[in-house]
Amino acid sequence: MKRILVPCDFSLSSEKAINFAIDLTDTAQDELFLVNVINDINDSKFSTKQDANLKELGRKLIKLTYVRKPGVLIHHKILSGRFLTSILSFIETDKIDLVVMGTHGSRGWGEYFMGSNIEKVVRTSPVPVFAVRGDQNRKSIHDIVFPCNLKLDQSEVLSKVKELQKTFHSRLHLLRIHRGKSLNDITLIDKLKEYATHYQLSNYTITVVNDANVKDGILHFAREINADMIAMVTHGKRNLKHLFTESTTADIVNHANILVWTYSS
Repeated sequence: MKRILVPCDFSLSSEKAINFAIDLTDTAQDELFLVNVINDINDSKFSTKQDANLKELGRKLIKLTYVRKPGVLIHHKILSGRFLTSILSFIETDKIDLVVMGTHGSRGWGEYFMGSNIEKVVRTSPVPVFAVRGDQNRKSIHDIVFPCNLKLDQSEVLSKVKELQKTFHSRLHLLRIHRGKSLNDITLIDKLKEYATHYQLSNYTITVVNDANVKDGILHFAREINADMIAMVTHGKRNLKHLFTESTTADIVNHANILVWTYSS
């Protein structure tokens, strides 16, 4: 049984996220939570038409699930408060297993400085997050790029990655970006082989790419092999001050034209 959260703002990208989330459901026990966050439900401008607006939001949410799978339980929730705080609280209190969000990509200086909503969720979510850009479905995911940190003490993370690979019946492309500061390519390939053996991976390839910029190296490789998804592991720093620091994962989410999956270690 999976409990999937889809933050919804009624945009085209959120509709694509909802369709992908529905496609991820397997059984009648799976549950989908479509959530719209209102900054302040008690705001004076909103309170005068509170009931009417809530009903309209509810109707929009129901319309977005018109093509839902028979038997899959779908909940429509409207939350009040700051977006990130509301989403993180909902993940915890409602025992969410997975978040699926639509992304518009990079949108200029304002979001570069503050971080888009999906960047904030990717950096802080305690559960895996799918960033959906296009019209992906589970049958179209054949090749997953997985940039490796070569750490051998992340069994929980790799179990999630293996589960991801199994879900899509896909090939895993282990990737290490070499920035030319230390080990040579042959040594890195040996370490990647050790990494794959240690975690008992199967159906995978190993690649070392030389690029001074990690983000660019990952994106170039993904395009080169025509990958369908990039799987990234974040640092799991949930203190909000870290939202203002550089994040390769957030950059990938903003600039990749394919599906991105993230998990906080």
